Amino acid sequence: MNPNAESTIHMKTLREWRAYKKLSKRKVAEVLGVSESTYVRMEKKPHKLSIETAVALSEFYQCDLKEINFFE
Repeated sequence: MNPNAESTIHMKTLREWRAYKKLSKRKVAEVLGVSESTYVRMEKKPHKLSIETAVALSEFYQCDLKEINFFE
């Protein structure tokens, strides 16, 4: 094994993280303090999220920011 090789990162989309954690859109929206329709837009267009929202999502899903695929 190459000691300089980076470990493999398993990325998931926001929808996949939500499903993995068995959460509803409504619950995630509630935690973020946004409406459910706003969260739906976040899942559909994750590349438009602010860095603050992206960090909040990674903290909520208890994953590294690099593990969220913002560019489907």
